[in-house]
Amino acid sequence: MAFEPINLFSHKIDPRGVVQVLRQSGFPLEIEGPEDDWSQIVVEVKKGSLFRKRRVLTFGHNAEYYDGEDWPGQILGMQGYFSRFQEVPRMPEVMRMIQSFRFSLAVPQHDLDIWSDDERRALIFAVCRHLDGVIFTPSSLSDAEGRVLFRAGGEYDPEATFPFIPTVEPTDAEVIDEEEYEDPEPPTPQRVARRALALTSVSARATLEMDASQLDSPEELRGHLLEWVEALEIRDELEPEEWKVLQRPVGGLEQQDHINAMWRVEGLAVLAWALGRHDLPPDDALVVPSEIYPAMGFLDPTMGRSVLETAELRSSEELQEMQIHLLMLHWRIRNYSIQPEPFDFVAFSKACWFGEFDISTFRIIDNDLAIGEAAIHDADSEHRSIVQSLAHERHLAINWLLGYSEKYSDTDTST
Repeated sequence: MAFEPINLFSHKIDPRGVVQVLRQSGFPLEIEGPEDDWSQIVVEVKKGSLFRKRRVLTFGHNAEYYDGEDWPGQILGMQGYFSRFQEVPRMPEVMRMIQSFRFSLAVPQHDLDIWSDDERRALIFAVCRHLDGVIFTPSSLSDAEGRVLFRAGGEYDPEATFPFIPTVEPTDAEVIDEEEYEDPEPPTPQRVARRALALTSVSARATLEMDASQLDSPEELRGHLLEWVEALEIRDELEPEEWKVLQRPVGGLEQQDHINAMWRVEGLAVLAWALGRHDLPPDDALVVPSEIYPAMGFLDPTMGRSVLETAELRSSEELQEMQIHLLMLHWRIRNYSIQPEPFDFVAFSKACWFGEFDISTFRIIDNDLAIGEAAIHDADSEHRSIVQSLAHERHLAINWLLGYSEKYSDTDTST
C-alpha cells in the first residue's frame, strides 16, 4: 500500500526544540548531527524482537532546503499548487499562511498513513504543535491535531485552526494573487521554434567552449554561430544572460555560465521532441549534441528557416502526458535527494496527489525508478546527479511549453 508523503511546515525555525519535544515522549532517539542542525532523528516507538518488527518514526531536517535561494520558488510553487484546488472562502488565508512558511521537516516514513489511528501520529502532532505549524500531504493541509484545513476538492474541517500567521512583506516574485490566477497561455508553435533555435545557439556555444582545444579555428566557428543567429532573426529571443554567453570569446566563459549553457541542451531536446524534430532520450541518458544540432539546422540558415516556417507541435494530450512524466521523474529524483532510501514508486503511481499516473513510461527496478542498471537507491551517485540535472532541465522545458512562464529561465519547476 502506498501512503502519501508527509512534511511539516512552519513560520517558526526551531530544530533544537524538536529534539526536546521528542525527548519528552520518553522513546529512545537516534540523532544524526548536532541538536541545532541535525539531519535525521529516528524515534523507536516499539522495540523489535524475534516475533515483532521494530517500529520507528523518522524526521528529516535540511537547513539548506528552507534557508537556500530556491525556497521562495518552493513557496510560490506550493501557492500555485493549492490555488488550483477548488475555490473556498478560506483560500486567501491559506495563501497568507503558506507565504509565512520559513521551516520544513520531512517525515520519510513510508509505512505511516496520517489518516489512520497509527500511534506515531501523536508524535507528529506534538512536533507540529510545538512549531505552530501545519501538516502537508500532496492532497491536503492539516492543523496540528490532524484536522483538515484545506483538501483537494475544496473540503475542509470547520473545526480546524490555522497557526499564527505573522505579517510578511513578500517580494514581487513571491506574490501570488488568487483572484488574478489564470490558466497558463502556451507559446505558439513559432515561438517554440524560435526558443528551440535560441537554445541550440546557447548550448552549441557551450559545446564549442568544451571542444575548443580540438578545433583549428574555434573563434571563427563562434563567428559563424553569430551569423546564423542573425540570419534567422532570433536575436530578440535570446535572454540577456544567453546573449552574454554568445558574446564571450572562446575560452572566456565563466565556469558556471558554461555549465548552465551546456545543460540547456536537455531542454532543447524537449522542445525538439515537441516540434517532431528529434526523439527524447531515455530518462537516465544525456542528449548527444552532435545528433540534435543538425536536426535544428545549426549553422544552416536555410534549414533553420524551415524549422521556423513549418513549426507544428505535438497534440496537447501528448504534451500533457509528457509534463506528468517529467514532473514525476523530477519529483522522484528530488525526493530521493531529501530522503535517500528505497521507495515503492509503482504503488505511489496509483495513489499520487493528482491521481494515478502511467508508470509504464518509466523504467522500473525493484518497484522504484531505475537509473542505469539499478534502482535509484543502488545506482551510481554520479549517475544520480546527472539524472537530477537533466530532469530539472527537461521539467523546465515542458512547463515552459505549457505556458508556465513567458521568460524561459523563470519557469517554475516545483515538485
